Formats: sequence, C-alpha cells, structure tokens
Amino acid sequence: MADDLHGYIALITGGSSGLGYEMAKQLLRQGATVIIAARGGKRLEEAREKLSAIGDVRAVAMDVRDEASVEQAAAWVAERFDHLDMAVSNAGIGNNAPGMEDLPPDHRFYDIPVSAVRAVLDTNLMGYFLVARRFVPLLMKRGGSLVYVSTSTGTITRPGQFPYGPSKAGGEAMCAILAEELRDAGIAVNVICPGGFTDTNMAPKGAAEAMRENGRPVLPPTVLNETISFLASPASAGITGEKIVGKDLDAWLKARGITFHRA
Repeated sequence: MADDLHGYIALITGGSSGLGYEMAKQLLRQGATVIIAARGGKRLEEAREKLSAIGDVRAVAMDVRDEASVEQAAAWVAERFDHLDMAVSNAGIGNNAPGMEDLPPDHRFYDIPVSAVRAVLDTNLMGYFLVARRFVPLLMKRGGSLVYVSTSTGTITRPGQFPYGPSKAGGEAMCAILAEELRDAGIAVNVICPGGFTDTNMAPKGAAEAMRENGRPVLPPTVLNETISFLASPASAGITGEKIVGKDLDAWLKARGITFHRA
C-alpha cells in the first residue's frame, strides 16, 4: 500500500490538465492537499471542481511567465499554509506555442517566429526559475522536494525540437545547480520525464492517433503518477540531482535497490 500523505502539501503548476492534472489526482488519492496552479479561467476552476471529489484540492491563478503573478500566487499560498512539501514545475509548452501551429513538419529553426521562441523559453525555463525563486522559501521550512518535468534526453537535441529541447536542457541544468545549492537546506531537486510520446494537449492535434495507427507507442498522461508518489514518499529520502524516467521507474528503483510500495 502506498504511503499515506495526509498532512502533505504539494503545488503543481500546469495542474489543470495533462500530466499535472493526473499527478494532482494521484497525490489527492493518497490524502495529500494539492494546490493546482495555472493561468486563471474556466479550465482551472473546472479542474478544481472535478478534483475536489477526490480530496483537498485548492486552485490558484498563476502565469509562470509573469513575475508579479508568481509572487501573488506565492503570497496566496503562504497566507494559507505554514509550509510546502513539494513544488512541481510542470507547466510547459512546445510546438503548440502561439505562432508555431501552422509550421510544416519539416520546418527549420529560422522559420520559427521570435515571439514563439520567447514564449517557450519564458514558460519552460524562466517559469521554472520564477517558481523556484518564490516557493523554495516555503519548502525550506521543513525541507521538501522541488520537481521539474522535462523530456527525454534524445528529444532535447532532436532536429525539429527547437526551442522546446533547449528550453528543457536549460531547466535540467538549473536543476543540477539547485540540487547542490539546496542540499544543505534539506531540499531535494529532481527531474522527471515520461520517457516517450505522451498523449496530452501539448501534442499536435491528431498526433496520438497517427502514432497508434503506425504501431508506435503512446504513453498515457498517468505515466508520471507512480514517479510523483515515489518522490513524495519516505522511500525517496536522500534522492536528489537525479533524472527519473516515468516509464522506466521500476528499472530505476531496482538498479538502486530501492523498495517502493505502489499506490
């Protein structure tokens, strides 16, 4: 049986859909209080309403690209909770960035509008920095876990993955630095990623269906659920500076001799 997470408080950016929504659902089922953060609007409120049927979920409007928005969200959390156990930077965009929707599959980096490049970097890299900068002080109160949702190492340098790949590479480099800087504060910093094409709203329309028709694997949006449960559990004590691939979690645990009781 998985660890009981009653009393555990987690923040998940991009928590209104996709991987973030499923990770929120997972932690709620284990008794955690989960704060889902996303740009305000109907989708965020609908996600909160659905998740409230499972457990104690809160919702806060936060645009990770906007410093003032992140500061306001951090103040909102600090007013309601005396600490934070986990902050998951999951909000991200890729080839679904505004300005990239109509680019042909064989586009080159110089075909991409500058505005789209800035949007991806602002969300995937600067957004992680802004969230870490404001929420780490809450994690420091008891020691906690900072998690960055990235992509497969091969995707980072694959042709056609600019600017998404470099933005995630930057986030992973930042994680490596923060893991060392925050080690003495008792904060674990880790990277997680699905490990392949995942059926979320970041994927181009019809891409999942095309992959399946061609016999190529498509991962479900729940692929990181067991990984996030592991990082929220005592079994992850001392684990920092790692990159954990969701679909390969069992092999990763076995290689390190770690016993983890599944949800």
